[in-house]
Amino acid sequence: MGMIKLPKKSIDFFNNNYLEIFESGNLAEGDWNKKVAAWACTYTAAQDALAVNSNGSGVFAILNILKKYRGKNKVFLQSNTMYGVRTMAASSGLELCGYVDCSLDYLMPTYAQVEEFIGTLDKPNECVFLITHIGGWVNPDIEKIAQLCKDKGVALVEDCAHSLGSTLNEKHTGTFGDAGVYSLYATKTIPVGEGGIIVTQDKDLYQMLEKYVMYDRFEQKLDIGVNLRMSEINALLSYSVIQETEAIIQNKYQIADKYIKACEEYNWSYINPASGNQRSNLYKFILLSNSDKPEEEFSQITKRTSPVYDYALGSDHQELVRRHICLPIWYLLEDEIVDPVLSELQRQKLFLSYEYFIYL
Repeated sequence: MGMIKLPKKSIDFFNNNYLEIFESGNLAEGDWNKKVAAWACTYTAAQDALAVNSNGSGVFAILNILKKYRGKNKVFLQSNTMYGVRTMAASSGLELCGYVDCSLDYLMPTYAQVEEFIGTLDKPNECVFLITHIGGWVNPDIEKIAQLCKDKGVALVEDCAHSLGSTLNEKHTGTFGDAGVYSLYATKTIPVGEGGIIVTQDKDLYQMLEKYVMYDRFEQKLDIGVNLRMSEINALLSYSVIQETEAIIQNKYQIADKYIKACEEYNWSYINPASGNQRSNLYKFILLSNSDKPEEEFSQITKRTSPVYDYALGSDHQELVRRHICLPIWYLLEDEIVDPVLSELQRQKLFLSYEYFIYL
């Protein structure tokens, strides 16, 4: 991981406004939190939004509300997800009832895989499906999955930690299901340090979430609640950066264009960031292998970042991990990092071609 860089406009905006917070004495529950939420509603077309201190906090809040007030007592996940998602699901007190296997083509579950799993549940209407959009891509089947969950009474919660700014048919992640949560963690496409944003189209759910994460100190409005608020300083920093979301994504596409050209020229398989009416935010640039020996195919690609995850939680975990690697693609990535990657992509394919020729 290289040093995270922020847009100059973001830094200037923060520097021009932070003294106002200290002078006002309003260090929590102020206008910058409201501005972050308002921006999220405008940008994603969500009905309501709420700034929280992390993606995990947002997921935790949603699961607790669904358990207490919507009668959901079980949760299932996809196999290729962050281990912390499993931890957060377990911390909510919901019973973990299994994992949906994922497609090797894009590292997420297909509609058919979700349908098959839901078919094994005795009472799907008591369940939550916590789905994760991987690497900046929207699950290509999310529209059909959302409708299936609605038909079966399954609450659909979208883990959008990777996917702020990602769309399918011009619809943002987080707005397909009951609620979604974005991450503003330091390594994400929109890097703030810490922070998360909940979005939902369900007014009743939003009102309960608002009371839950900003539980009133003087009047008990819900039976449950935890302080998961975002501080005003963090809200100002968040607002400073999220305003530049499109500029950050467009810069990453300039880097991705170089990788795509090399992949096409040297016959590498990759997940296309702009295919099928999809627009990835390019949190990751993912190479795929269809080889029987993917480790050998990737062996000479040393200029790589960590895989999406180096583990998975279902029966398909080994194949998911083995068959992909990720290339560096953060904001303002320098040519001195990109150029060696391009050279390795060329050199490794030439090496593999030579090995194949010798074998023949």
